[in-house]
Amino acid sequence: MCSLQQFAGIALLAWQAMPGAGMAAERIIPIDPARADKPGFMVIIDAPGHYQLAGNLKVADPNTTAIEINADDVTLDLHGFAIQGPTRCQQLPAPCWPLGGGNGIHAINRSHVTVRNGIVQGMGNYGIYLESSSVSLDHVVVSRNGRGGAVLFGGVVSNSAAENNGGDGIFGIDLKVSRSTMRGNQHFGLAGYAQSSFSNNRLSANNGNGVQTNLKSAAAAGNTCNASACP
Repeated sequence: MCSLQQFAGIALLAWQAMPGAGMAAERIIPIDPARADKPGFMVIIDAPGHYQLAGNLKVADPNTTAIEINADDVTLDLHGFAIQGPTRCQQLPAPCWPLGGGNGIHAINRSHVTVRNGIVQGMGNYGIYLESSSVSLDHVVVSRNGRGGAVLFGGVVSNSAAENNGGDGIFGIDLKVSRSTMRGNQHFGLAGYAQSSFSNNRLSANNGNGVQTNLKSAAAAGNTCNASACP
């Protein structure tokens, strides 16, 4: 089985192999992992653009947010690297510890935010919290985050994984989730509301091996819950 770092690396290589992947017209803005913009936030993105992480971003305490997005039209490419916080979730369903207010990637009242190609793990609050319209998560792993993996308000999740988080693996409103894995999370693997839908996903060992998701799966949707078709 691939490690989380290998998963992200494979995802990055697959993306780079796509026609035109290395020929983007827009300028790529590198993010230095040693950067510290102000107390409580390591990196603040305050202008539209295509940003790319240049190395693993290590967060020292559970109350610090790694990347705060304060602009619309932002693409954040983790570039196969990880955002790594101090929280550990070793023996679920026991609580993760230490908890705090820090998120891996956070945005409020934004639109058109894309996150791809990397890992967010060990944050005191949520791995990814995007209160943003038109969100896209692709080839992202959220793992062992204190209160949950990813919280999204409208958007698409694909080719991603939410594993061993201290709350729901993925929680959101008006989501479309596909070709993703949700495993070993303390609550639901996927909690979707309003017009949310899911297809071709694998959910297992969430919620103490109880109900894996609050959503009802269409017979042809291709979702599995604990290795059987989701109800």
